[in-house]
Amino acid sequence: MSSSKKSTTDDSPSSWDSNSNEMDEKHFLRMYSKALAEALRTKEEEEAAEREELKQQKNSRNIKSSSTAADDLKIQSAYRELCHDDPIVTGGDRVCRQLAEVLVPKYKTTATRSTKNDNNDLSKLALSSPLVEGVLQAVARAGSKATSSSKQANKTEDTSQNNEDNKSPPNDESMIGSSNITSSEGYAQLAFAIFLEGPYRCIQQDNLDVISQFLGSFQPPEKTNSAAAHEGLSAEEKSRLVEEATAKIVDGIEKMSMEEDKANAAKNDRDDDASSSSSEFFLHNKNNNVAKEDNNDSMEEIWAEDSDPDDFEYESSYNPYNNTTGNNDGDGYEDDMDGDYFIPTQLSNPDPTNQTWEGARKAIYHLLSSFSYGNMALNLLSSRTWSALGMSESLGDLAFTLLLANTNGSSDSNSLLWRDKQLTQEDVDDDITTLWDRPLFALRDRAMDNIHGHDALSTYLQLLCAFLSHSEEDIMSILSSPSKDTNNTNDLPPLTAVGLSSFATLCTSKEMTCSSSAKLCGTSVESVCPRDEVSDAIFNSIDTLGHIIECVRPKKSVFGGGSTGKASDDNSTTESWVRTAVCIIPMLEYLINIQARFDFQTVFEGGGSRRTTLSDSDAKALLDSGLFRELLSLYTCTQDESDASNVVRLQLLRTIFALSVQAPEILGRYVIRVPDLVKEVHASIFMNENLVDGILWTALGSSLLESKLEAPKPRLKLRTNAKLNLPPVETSSLTERCNSGFEQLCKSCNSALTSYKDIVEKEDQSEGDENEARQHKETLGSIIKFSNYLSNCPHGIKIWLDSLNNNEDAPQKAKKAIADLRSTLARLPSYTGDETGVKGADHKKDDDNNDLSTDDHHSEIRQKATSLRQRRKDFRQVVSLVRSSVKVIALALESQKGTGLSLKTPMSSYNASSKTD
Repeated sequence: MSSSKKSTTDDSPSSWDSNSNEMDEKHFLRMYSKALAEALRTKEEEEAAEREELKQQKNSRNIKSSSTAADDLKIQSAYRELCHDDPIVTGGDRVCRQLAEVLVPKYKTTATRSTKNDNNDLSKLALSSPLVEGVLQAVARAGSKATSSSKQANKTEDTSQNNEDNKSPPNDESMIGSSNITSSEGYAQLAFAIFLEGPYRCIQQDNLDVISQFLGSFQPPEKTNSAAAHEGLSAEEKSRLVEEATAKIVDGIEKMSMEEDKANAAKNDRDDDASSSSSEFFLHNKNNNVAKEDNNDSMEEIWAEDSDPDDFEYESSYNPYNNTTGNNDGDGYEDDMDGDYFIPTQLSNPDPTNQTWEGARKAIYHLLSSFSYGNMALNLLSSRTWSALGMSESLGDLAFTLLLANTNGSSDSNSLLWRDKQLTQEDVDDDITTLWDRPLFALRDRAMDNIHGHDALSTYLQLLCAFLSHSEEDIMSILSSPSKDTNNTNDLPPLTAVGLSSFATLCTSKEMTCSSSAKLCGTSVESVCPRDEVSDAIFNSIDTLGHIIECVRPKKSVFGGGSTGKASDDNSTTESWVRTAVCIIPMLEYLINIQARFDFQTVFEGGGSRRTTLSDSDAKALLDSGLFRELLSLYTCTQDESDASNVVRLQLLRTIFALSVQAPEILGRYVIRVPDLVKEVHASIFMNENLVDGILWTALGSSLLESKLEAPKPRLKLRTNAKLNLPPVETSSLTERCNSGFEQLCKSCNSALTSYKDIVEKEDQSEGDENEARQHKETLGSIIKFSNYLSNCPHGIKIWLDSLNNNEDAPQKAKKAIADLRSTLARLPSYTGDETGVKGADHKKDDDNNDLSTDDHHSEIRQKATSLRQRRKDFRQVVSLVRSSVKVIALALESQKGTGLSLKTPMSSYNASSKTD
């Protein structure tokens, strides 16, 4: 028993282990099966996801390919639509941009440009004569509609709203659908691509294969047209042609009336015989149709004889193919002509003429010659589109390239920029370099367009500065050349001349001087403040301007030696320095806001600009650059010029004075130490010839050179070995000469007012009276000019009062002279009514109607009354200006007592004109 228990106890552990192993094996199998199932499920899910992704990619490729195919069809359809008369593109602006991208290689745009490289049909698209003429018609229609709509729009509307209105579709295009409407902006972008961007890229690459691929079958029109051909006809031939055309028209009208009678008779027969058979009815209609066709054929001959052939063709005789098989082009388009002349791929086949340099130059010349800012309707492009397409950069780069090539020339005949120097300007029709003004003027017009915030002004100013700086090397070579070898080398390079004239035009334009130019124009990123932009550009070019003046001025020594003094001995001609001075003077006036050559009037309308005067730092920069020194040298070296150049020379002197009074402590003290200038402007002869200028120059010298009251007279001693022809020595001081000149000014105005009043009251005016009245107006204009100087020049009043205070009796004498002038003004008649004082001016009896002599008498009386009214009106205007000027001068004199303007305040803040009526 004990043994049995022992065996039982020995077998129990092994049994337990076997059971445990069986449980572990089952657990492992369960876990393994679970993991295997999860792995299989995961794999199936991944495979399903992969299959779904591949399916989506395949579908997306199909959609993309179908979308690309649809875009290709739209592009070709747009090409075809533009070939018709009065074309309308139904695809929208996006299709126009894509077509422009296809036509022009490397055309920068925001749209994708995978179509040209991926599709063989689109890669073959190029220009053709129908396409070019169609684009011209489209932009012309868009520009005219935009002009008419802008006239009806409210002028006070916001700029952004105006841009949205410009994008609105025309009325005749609204039926197409609001989602696919081509606006004026789309046509303008396409025109810019064809007429400028394409030629610009061709000029850049200068590759004949690229050029011929761009031009396609396009051929420029011939010079001779029907109008030119008819000019050579004699009067007899013209009258004979007119008679023949008239006879054909009369015959056609008679045929029309006969056919109409036949048709009415046939209609009456048909109404009477209503029971006729159907075959007879159709036969009758057929006969009528034949008659109508004959009638139309006769009228077509008549009108074709009288019309201009250019009205019915695209000014090109090119026919790329003559096949007439089929009228369907594959896209469902059917043409009305015998053959389909509007297949884009066939129209784009390169013409053999365009595969030669001569033919390519003529075609590019015609495209560029047709380009302008108005013709291409570029004013309809928004600032965002203009900037995105880089139009300013393309215009500026092309203008610079063409002008530089026109200056230097090209001897390579295998180039677009080659020019035949043996041909005259009238015979040249392929000299592309002569068209440099087309892109330049287009960029200028965009820069001056305030509707778009002057978004191209910065690029235009950079281009003008490049014109000046690029020519600086040529100018320095002129300066370093020996005078004996410089025959006609004093003329400025064309780049410099164009830059100066463009700068002068810009500074005098209304868009750059109006009141709105003082603030930021527009809300776009490209909008700028015109006044600040132009002023900064001028200041950045002052060093170059100094070199330019040094190049053109006569090489006379300021100290009198080294020249015979004759104009024929100068290195520069009179025309050269005169043209340069005329261009630089407006630029300087823009900096100081004073037009000294025009009676010291202001340049800008209104205020608000941060730079309307010349600061001390700007004056120092002007002096350090050498520009101010060269201006003085130019004036002093041209004393022996002709009378024609003396007008420009006097304007230059007044500009120098305006610069001097802007910064009297810097520029003013510099100018009064130039001996040749001082001896001229402080002389009595100069005072007699130019009264106001003499007063102002002596006042400036007295203010800076003479101390108060007991100061000795200034002495300017010139150390030089040269013999100078000095004028007689002046014994009076500068302040005495200034006060004497002012008294003379007031007396001459007193006398002019009295004499002018007597001339106005005369009934019978002679030619001598008119000339005398004109002289009196010029005399009275002197007091107005002096008043403008006090009002508009920042330090004008202070300089004049300092000069008066240097003499004890001068202020009292000036006040007495003004008082006498005010007394004369008070005694003048007002002429406020319309009464003339001419007897019988408005009276006529009824019995006088039959008397011709009486009619002539009353007509003469009425003419005298009308002339008298006009003279009195002019007199009132002149007296009103003189009265206002006298008030300004009186206020300036009262300011030194404290009752008027306080001299402790900055003079630039005083506007005396505000205290006048």
